[in-house]
Amino acid sequence: MNVRETTAALPLEHFVQAITSQLDRAQTALALKARAGLPLTFAVKDLTLDLRTVVEMDGAVVKIRPASSGDPSASTLHLAFTTITRPMMEENALQLSADRDEPTLNEMVGEDLSQEDLRRLEWAGVQTVSQLVALRDQAGEQAIERVANVPALRLRAALDRASRPMVREVETLAPESSAPDTPPTFNLRGRNLLRDGPPTVRMDGTPMRVLHSAVDRLVVQPISMTLGKELEVETAPGMVTRVPLGARRDTETSQ
Repeated sequence: MNVRETTAALPLEHFVQAITSQLDRAQTALALKARAGLPLTFAVKDLTLDLRTVVEMDGAVVKIRPASSGDPSASTLHLAFTTITRPMMEENALQLSADRDEPTLNEMVGEDLSQEDLRRLEWAGVQTVSQLVALRDQAGEQAIERVANVPALRLRAALDRASRPMVREVETLAPESSAPDTPPTFNLRGRNLLRDGPPTVRMDGTPMRVLHSAVDRLVVQPISMTLGKELEVETAPGMVTRVPLGARRDTETSQ
């Protein structure tokens, strides 16, 4: 059985992105080695590859596959990778910052995007939800679809799920006033807790006072001393999360 029968053609951009992704991981490993105080014995500056391949066209997509021995249609593909400086990267790339504690795309939207979709987004430099939202806001869904080859419909569903409010911690705070009829306040920490304006927060269906609101933190207070069993945060119609009082720090509930 020859190579042509066993090896499927791969889009050229996927091949290049896979190589650069592996080089990025190698560079990260070198950086960790340096931070650990270990001596650096080598560094990768330039990489040159000469590949005997068969170039094919699938519509507007250029694909390559390894050439078999004596294949008359084989070509030599010459690829040269060189280093890029931080100023060059910053000049030509969108600024996408990531929170160290933010969950990955797979954790947040793995139900809406396939592993192949997530891999293509990673090749485009998107690893977290905040980066995906920032890229959508700066370039638009259609641009992401063209660059990462992820269908806009699946991308929109993933962004809708990722933009829903989530509460991961509820902390009960002692009331600032010493008056016996002053209800306690609750400190809510999570994500997407603020949208176009302050959210609506309810306890067992009864509205609560919102004393402080930020995208990752809310401070709320019941109107009366009567406490319920569940808090509900609504940032927009249909954007609701519910969390039981006493939820542990490492749990997240959403709907």
